[in-house]
Amino acid sequence: MVLVTGISAGLATDSTADDEADVRVLPEGGGTLSSVVDVESARLGNVHETTATVDDRDGISYATPVLTEAVQVQSEGSDEPETVLALGVVPPDEPTTIEDISTSSLEPGDPHFANGSYDGPRTGEVVLTDAAADGINASAGDNLKIRRPTPTGALQLENDNQSPEYTATAVEDTEIDGLTGELPLVVLHLSELQSITGANDDDLADQVLVNAESDTSMSAAESAAENAYPNATIQSGGESEFTSIRSDDFALATSLVALVVTVVICSLFVATSSALTIDQDRQTIAVLAAVGFSVRSRLAIVAITTLSLTLVGAVAGVVLGILGVSITNYAATATVAPEPIATLRPVVVPYAIAVALVAGILALPYPLYLVARTNVVSELSR
Repeated sequence: MVLVTGISAGLATDSTADDEADVRVLPEGGGTLSSVVDVESARLGNVHETTATVDDRDGISYATPVLTEAVQVQSEGSDEPETVLALGVVPPDEPTTIEDISTSSLEPGDPHFANGSYDGPRTGEVVLTDAAADGINASAGDNLKIRRPTPTGALQLENDNQSPEYTATAVEDTEIDGLTGELPLVVLHLSELQSITGANDDDLADQVLVNAESDTSMSAAESAAENAYPNATIQSGGESEFTSIRSDDFALATSLVALVVTVVICSLFVATSSALTIDQDRQTIAVLAAVGFSVRSRLAIVAITTLSLTLVGAVAGVVLGILGVSITNYAATATVAPEPIATLRPVVVPYAIAVALVAGILALPYPLYLVARTNVVSELSR
């Protein structure tokens, strides 16, 4: 349970760096950046206008929508296009990082949006990660073609003969936390990615990142996000892993399954082992009755012994669980993961011990029943 809960906490941990955004706005049923890019999820609509109302609030450093889409990118030096994950953003006036990628080489704002007409000038600016650049043999300054892949893998352009060109303004040497392997990423202006992928019909985005000017402005950032998106999920950058688990359906389900399975297996194991022990010690129990121990006293002795052994087993299980998390992280980082996939908080220790004690209490009725039904005369006469 400790191992699975640690992995669940790792899954639920925000993939953004601590200095990226203080508040993340997600649609109900949506999620954070995922390597499963072909699965459609809930999205936020009318994001340019709504996010602008957040950005204009006092105490807000910036607010930007983020659209995540799979696209195909091809450079002049590549024979075949490469499928990458594109992030559409509205770069703020002061450069920031979105999923660890700097926006300093992108023009601030989103001129192509043009108040919803999508006929403004294109910047044609794209930032590549090193994984994306290596895949298409591109470097800063190269011209690129960005297209949306069809379900069959064929290229679908806005206009086959007049496809807009883009320029790689920078290549970022970075790894994305929380993703398996080095997923190739590109970052461009939101409206330009919306036009490529068809998300411009309802001005869609997957999430909105809000950054406060200072720690004292955090409440203002959360309030502005809640007012702008009353039906969305608001995540604070200061949430712990266990708070994040409650906002991540998959991680929550995984941790709950681990809890239920642990309680059931532990209860059955304690009940069975205690029953076997009592069966072997029936004569000892009969002797206790013969020397004057009441039924209540005998039951108390068995209960205390059972729970004490369960507590010792819980401590041993926590130690093994922590060791398992270390081994899992070592194996993951040595093979496919850029960073540890499991994380543990000190609260895991009392949580695991409490779960074990609950399981021990649930297992008590059966061994206590056997003690109460022990025939003293029969056992002493054997």
